[in-house]
Amino acid sequence: MESIKIADLFFTRSSSVLSHGIRFFTHSMWSHIQIIVHVDPLAIVSADANGVICRDIYPEEWENHIILTCPSLTEEQRHDICHFCFQQINKPYDYTGIGSFLVNADWNKEDRFFCSELAFEAYKQAGVELQKRVDHAFVSPEVLYISPLLERVDVERKNG
Repeated sequence: MESIKIADLFFTRSSSVLSHGIRFFTHSMWSHIQIIVHVDPLAIVSADANGVICRDIYPEEWENHIILTCPSLTEEQRHDICHFCFQQINKPYDYTGIGSFLVNADWNKEDRFFCSELAFEAYKQAGVELQKRVDHAFVSPEVLYISPLLERVDVERKNG
């Protein structure tokens, strides 16, 4: 059985109105994506309403989740991804970037992130393009979920 590693991606969805809205407008199965930056105990970097933060995984996030890994990543790339994520901590959430999905125009702000944009850019900075020919303004959780470079990690829940 594959084990969780740093730089793995933790996808979630919930029954909230916000989750349904994100999934509807981005044509996604998942509404949120986070990057695992520590394994024992599990910690993630997340770009959400509070901005880019490092935190534990919330208990309710375990209810509907999947963890995907990029098996071709080297240990150095995994550390580079996490390092990039740590450098983004305290940057604000990219609310206008989310508007890009509604108007089909790039409204992204360079100094802000939404969740899938952060994951996409972290991997790109480490030399890995999870999707080719996709503009960062339109990277949804679903776009990353279907990346041919990612595989499912089947593991038991680690904490909570």
